[in-house]
Amino acid sequence: MEWSAAYATQSPSALSADSVVLPLDAYLELQKFHDELVGIADTIDPAEPPAHVRKPEQSRRRALARVFRLWARQMERSLVAS
Repeated sequence: MEWSAAYATQSPSALSADSVVLPLDAYLELQKFHDELVGIADTIDPAEPPAHVRKPEQSRRRALARVFRLWARQMERSLVAS
């Protein structure tokens, strides 16, 4: 995701009613938070699960990681739309 300079040049009346203009530093902080959520999900449920993790534990980890990934996707959609 990249911040678009187009938002900086448009007047508030030129933006659609469902978009929000964020200061660049706020946008970048939210983007960092998104990356942290993805990192947490990858830590909880890595692509190659450790051999010592039993199947029920892996299932719980995968479910929790899904929550973080869903949160990250929703946040990404919001950032792209804003």
